[in-house]
Amino acid sequence: MKKILKYVLASVSVLAFAGCSEFLTEETNGQVFDNVLTSQEGLEAALTGAYNGLNSPWAHGLCNGTFQQLVSGGDDIYCPTSDANGTQLDRCGVTDSNGSFGSTWNGLYKVVLGANTVINNYEKCTGSTETIPVIAGEAYFLRAYAYFMLVRLWGEIPLIKSSSYDEEEASMSASSEAEVYRLIESDIDNAVNMLGDARRNNEIGRPNKLVARALRAEIYLTEAGWPLKKEGYYEKAATEAKAVLDASEAQGVELAESCADLFINKEEENCITTEDLFVIPASTTDYIVFYGAWCEPSEIGGWDIIFAEVGFMEKFPEGPRKEATFYTEYTKKGENGAPDEVISWQNWKQKHPGILKLMKYPQGGKNNVANCNSVLPAHMLRLSQTALTYAEAEARTKAPSQEAYYWLNRIRTRAGLSEYSGLSQQEFIDAVVNERAWELAGEGVRWFDLLRLELVEKSFENKNNEYDPTMLRKSDRYTFPLPASETLLNPNLNPKN
Repeated sequence: MKKILKYVLASVSVLAFAGCSEFLTEETNGQVFDNVLTSQEGLEAALTGAYNGLNSPWAHGLCNGTFQQLVSGGDDIYCPTSDANGTQLDRCGVTDSNGSFGSTWNGLYKVVLGANTVINNYEKCTGSTETIPVIAGEAYFLRAYAYFMLVRLWGEIPLIKSSSYDEEEASMSASSEAEVYRLIESDIDNAVNMLGDARRNNEIGRPNKLVARALRAEIYLTEAGWPLKKEGYYEKAATEAKAVLDASEAQGVELAESCADLFINKEEENCITTEDLFVIPASTTDYIVFYGAWCEPSEIGGWDIIFAEVGFMEKFPEGPRKEATFYTEYTKKGENGAPDEVISWQNWKQKHPGILKLMKYPQGGKNNVANCNSVLPAHMLRLSQTALTYAEAEARTKAPSQEAYYWLNRIRTRAGLSEYSGLSQQEFIDAVVNERAWELAGEGVRWFDLLRLELVEKSFENKNNEYDPTMLRKSDRYTFPLPASETLLNPNLNPKN
C-alpha cells in the first residue's frame, strides 16, 4: 500500500500540476495536499492526471498488451508458452508475482488517486458553477470505471478514497467486493446526475450522461452474477441499458453498418465509429500500444504474444464478422522469380490464428506510426455491448420481448447471420451470451462474462492448450491474487493474515 500511495500519488501530483503555472513553485514532496486545489484550472489539471492513468504507453494503464494478457483466461484469447506471464494468465494458474500485473494495477490506481483529488476538492474550488460539477462528474465516472476494472480482476482490493498520503491507509486491509461495489454504485450515480447530455468540449474520450448510464448497466449486470448475485439487478441492468438504447439515436450513437468498419485505422481521421460510447483516445504522441506487434505472428514481424484460440475460432459463425475478427494467413513474397506463397496459421510457429481487429490495420500510414504503436483509439464500450446487455438482462427476468429480439437480431444480421425467433427463455439467454462472445471477441469482455456467469472451467472446452487444474482458481475465488509487490509492503492486504 505504501508503494501505491507514495509512488502513484507522486506521479499524479506531477501530472496534475505540470500545466498550472500557479502550482509550479509548490513543493509537494510526493503528496497532494487537499488545500492546494482551489481553482477550476487546478481541478482540470488534476482530472487530466486521472485520465492519464488509462494510457501512458509502455508505462501504465489499459492500453498495453499486458492488459490483454490479464483477460486471456477467456476462451477467445491465447497466450503462447514462450511468455511465462501470459502462460499463467492464459492457463488460469496465476501467482502473485506475475509480471503482467503492474501496468494495469498501477494505472488504475493512478486513475483512482487523480479522481480522488478532484472529488475531494471540487466543492471548494472557484470557477464556473456550471463546469465544475461536470468536471467532478467525470472524476466520479473515472473512479467508478477504475474500481470496476480492479474489483473484477483482483476481487478484494484496497479501497482508497483519499488524495493525500495517509499512514493508516498504508496498513489498511483489503475491502470486500460488496464494499467496493457500494462505492462504485455511489460514484456512477453521481456521474449520471452531474454529467450533461453533451460531452464536454465535444471530446469523444470524455463521458457524458449516456456513457455513464451505459457503464451503470454493465455494473448492474455484473452485480447480478458472481460473486454478489444481487437480487433485482438483472431488471436494473435491463432498465438502464434500454434507457441508453432509447436515447442513443438522438445523440448520434448507432450501430455501424459493417463489422469491418469498427477497427480500421483511417490515418488522418479520428477513427471513432458511430457506435462508440467510451474510448481511450490516441494520437501520434499518445499511442495505444496493444494494437499491432503484440498481436501479430513473428512471421510478419510481430512479437508472438496475443493470438486467438483455435477452438473459439472453429465455433465462430461464418460470415463477415468472422472475416473481420480473425487473421488466418499471410502472403510470403517469392524470391528470384518464384511465385508468392500463402502461409496459413496452421504453419505458423505458434499454430494459432491472429485477432485481426487488434493487429492488421494500425500499421504505418501517413502518421508514420511504428507497428507496435497505433493512433487507433481503444474501444472500451460500444453500443452493441449495451444492446446485448439489455437483451440478456431482460431475458433473465421474463420472457424476451420483441425489442430484445430486435437488438439481438440487428447485431446478428450485421454479422451476416439469420434472425432468431421462437426461442425459449433459456435458449434466448444462451444465444445472447454466445453473441456477446462473438461480437466482442478480443475486446476484454469475454473473460468478465465467464467470471460473472461462473463458466470459467467450462470455457476450457474451447481452449486448445494444456492447463493445470490444481492451479485453476475455484468458483469461490476466480480473481487474481493481489500483487506480491503490495502484500509484501502491507501484509494486512494478504487474506491469509
